[in-house]
Amino acid sequence: MFADLAGVPSGPENGAVYPPGDLGRSLAETARLVRADIGTEVVTVDFGAWDMHFGVGNPESGLLTTAVQELALGLKAFFTDLGTLGARVTVVTISEFGRRVEENANNGLDHGWGNVMLLLGAGVRGGRYHGTWPGLSHGNLVEGDLAVTNDYRSVLAEVVRTRFGADVSKVFPGFHPRPIGAMAA
Repeated sequence: MFADLAGVPSGPENGAVYPPGDLGRSLAETARLVRADIGTEVVTVDFGAWDMHFGVGNPESGLLTTAVQELALGLKAFFTDLGTLGARVTVVTISEFGRRVEENANNGLDHGWGNVMLLLGAGVRGGRYHGTWPGLSHGNLVEGDLAVTNDYRSVLAEVVRTRFGADVSKVFPGFHPRPIGAMAA
């Protein structure tokens, strides 16, 4: 099956420039898989180093700023590399945990509940925020954390139903997703 990759150029196309590092390499290889058209339906890419218990930084510098810039540059390069094939690809970013609101003693953020998912590409109703911003006042926090306003499974349910026609009850047995509106019907 992977023999078809032999004829696919290994370098980025359309002038795409990936950031150095594991994420850039992984996204470049994923774009190559998409270009090879070998039937790939789902690819997962792990982009670590988000567990910032210290040195999270500020908008100008720090671990979070560096990670966000690498993610943004990587995704930009990925869709540039794919060109028109990008219309066939949906990207979902998700983390297994959120971050606390209050900075810890090490200038970092410990694990929390509230989180964010990003959706890009095919089928996504872009330019929207799907959720309820509870605010940061003490009365709006749950044990010091942002309240979860959407279950991530509801978002993923829309993606797998819209993109794959999957029976969500088989993907998430016993779960009843709430409509989010992130994906076009």
